[in-house]
Amino acid sequence: MCMKKHLSKSGITWNKLGCFIVLVLVCFVSESVFSQKSHYYNDFLDPAQVHLHGLLGDEIHSSEQGRLSILPTWNDGRLIKMFSEDFRRKNKTNDWYGEHAGKWMYSTALAVERSGDVKLKELLFTTADELISYQDDQGYLGSYAPNQRISAADYPQHYRSWDVWNLTYMTLGFLKINEFFPNDSYKQAALKIGELLLRTFGEGKADITDYGTRHGYSATIVLEAAVELYYASNDTRYIDFGSYVLRRINEREGLRFFPMMDENRSLELIGDGKIYQSIWNMYAIAKFYELNPDPTILPALLKAWKQITSFHLTPAGGPWGGYGKHLECFNSRVFFSPYGMVETCSTMSWIHFNKQLLRLTGEAKYAQEIEKSVYNELMGARYTNGVDWNYHSFSNGNRHTANFNDCCPSSGALALEELSTLAYSKREGGIACNLYAQSEVEVSLEGAQKVKLVQQTDYPYQGTIEIAVTPQKSTSFPIFVRIPDWATQATVKVNGEPVQASEIKTGEFCKIDRKWKKKDIISIDFPMELRSVQRVERIEVPQSKDNIYAINWTSFARGPLVYAGEGLINGKERERYIPLKSNKPESALEALPVSEGQQGVEYVLKAEGMQPLKFVPYYRTGNREEHSWRTTWLQTGISF
Repeated sequence: MCMKKHLSKSGITWNKLGCFIVLVLVCFVSESVFSQKSHYYNDFLDPAQVHLHGLLGDEIHSSEQGRLSILPTWNDGRLIKMFSEDFRRKNKTNDWYGEHAGKWMYSTALAVERSGDVKLKELLFTTADELISYQDDQGYLGSYAPNQRISAADYPQHYRSWDVWNLTYMTLGFLKINEFFPNDSYKQAALKIGELLLRTFGEGKADITDYGTRHGYSATIVLEAAVELYYASNDTRYIDFGSYVLRRINEREGLRFFPMMDENRSLELIGDGKIYQSIWNMYAIAKFYELNPDPTILPALLKAWKQITSFHLTPAGGPWGGYGKHLECFNSRVFFSPYGMVETCSTMSWIHFNKQLLRLTGEAKYAQEIEKSVYNELMGARYTNGVDWNYHSFSNGNRHTANFNDCCPSSGALALEELSTLAYSKREGGIACNLYAQSEVEVSLEGAQKVKLVQQTDYPYQGTIEIAVTPQKSTSFPIFVRIPDWATQATVKVNGEPVQASEIKTGEFCKIDRKWKKKDIISIDFPMELRSVQRVERIEVPQSKDNIYAINWTSFARGPLVYAGEGLINGKERERYIPLKSNKPESALEALPVSEGQQGVEYVLKAEGMQPLKFVPYYRTGNREEHSWRTTWLQTGISF
């Protein structure tokens, strides 16, 4: 019926034969386009298929045994009980704390599917069942009092509300559980929220952008929920709802995402520049693109991605802002500061956005951005107890532990659990290796052919990688290995025979298409040399190209790891001018002897007038302890 309604709008004249032919064609197209997720370049895997070991595996396991295992009972279960009717009646705040339950369900469903942990699985179901018991007859499952909810039309402060935001994460959490552990009660809980959203917002109803902070940018993330609700129900009303939300994103003054990208305007002008909301909306739009491949969507997203990578990322892969303005907003793209702040939520959303662009385009640069963020900014925001995270991280600054119920710890745990799904993917009838880490994966390819890959490596500390390929039987298919853009002398061999050099291009995937047999070995070598990254902090004379001042800042990296100085310069100075060779500043760092069990090469900087400054991998400066200072950027030049 929905398809016939859509056709009638197009002006087609119906007759019996024409109606039949067109309806059959539409149903065929509808079945192929809408009833299942489109498969672009990458089809990401079920987390149970992938086993990450080494550094990444340890980080994920620590989070599972830490934060994920205690959140429902923390503070007498407050983050779950806050959805009870008794709590909601007393709640007089416009808070966002309701996001935790949804993020926890989402992350824990991934963790249980990945690990098979029986105790955590029981906690997941018990907690989800408790939350369902708090859902009212209208489908509402938020934390707001009745006179503050989205259904309260006369509430004057909806523009400050996080109600839609919280309901979105709750929906995503229930649907993620149902994805791995199908249960109609979880699916129905999400669909009831969906019905509430459909009744409240849309054509002739409440305007979604009036119901969230940042010109509605905190409400329009509901677009992702619309996509997932469609996949769960095949109800095309959610496609229509998603189209409405996307239109409002482009129409609302203060947002106007597509027009602003077409005009090459700065991201700081959209949604007040709030980084987390901006990137999460981009991620949602990219997911909606799979349902509605409008040719205007992807170019706008790629322009935004380019702007972020060009102006708004730390060397460690964190979207930064906040210096001289709101802590969590993009700065002007002409502005640079070594003291910019990275909200862990923004790092999480950046990883998700790159994951979806990798799926849509297959380009290696998106996997590399994920790798950089994970091995540096994400792990650098964690504490080793598996529970605590930084709220804000600094390239030059010290660590501060977030409160347990701040947003960032839940976002960080969620990002970690996504890694098993994206480390490998199905691609062009074969397998792509997107992340390098000690790991193994088993994938069913066409014809029920199972293939196992085992990756042995000390990456990210060293650049030698061996991938053992074990198909059930000898068969032909491609394996894609990613060549980082810094690996200018990379070599790839199969059973000792070099892959043709013309096939190995930095910043791209190397496709190895051959007949594979048991005990085949792919050997990869990425020589890791210390390299420098430089940025200029410049203030120009008004209406002139002359500088008031220009300061050169330099940071260092080796392979995928960014390096940072341990502590303040001379133990007390935040910055000082350190003259280094402008053409090769990394030559000033001297490699230290490697001790047994040491993770990664360490360096020391010795310069006139300063104490030796030790440089270690960014993520583990100060032994990852609170109040430890890291110095990632050095002031290496100044002019007036």
